[in-house]
Amino acid sequence: MAYRQSRNFEISTKDFIETEIASAFSNVNVYRGWAEVSGNNLPCITVRLGETEHPRVGVGSFATRREVTLLIDLFATDDGQRLDVKDFLISILKKSWDYEEYTVTGGSSSSVVDGKIICVGISDTEVNLGTDKSQLDKVDRYRHLITLVVTNGKVEA
Repeated sequence: MAYRQSRNFEISTKDFIETEIASAFSNVNVYRGWAEVSGNNLPCITVRLGETEHPRVGVGSFATRREVTLLIDLFATDDGQRLDVKDFLISILKKSWDYEEYTVTGGSSSSVVDGKIICVGISDTEVNLGTDKSQLDKVDRYRHLITLVVTNGKVEA
């Protein structure tokens, strides 16, 4: 089964972060979504799909160019690590990375590079839950959110 575009954006980005983070930091896990995040596997990063827009490529055209919002959540063990990892992530994500088309056959996945994902907008903010950090669950104490708007530039009919 071939994955559709939304999953390809999400997994391509997760795989890119996983590869890059390993060269700069040790023991940082990268997940798709929050299901595996707990106080026992910090620090970790999650990648999830946010809003997707489909602006038309021209007046009178039904073809669109997909613009995807990706939410990159960082769960750190202290404030210094939160700042260091978020700065590293921004430095790599403001560039481009491979857009891969994934296929799963018999429980095994494979991918083929089919262009680049280009970041067209980026913002970041500390996640402040309005409670003293000492009273928060370990996983919520040092969180950061990076929001990306990306495209692969492909026109979709």
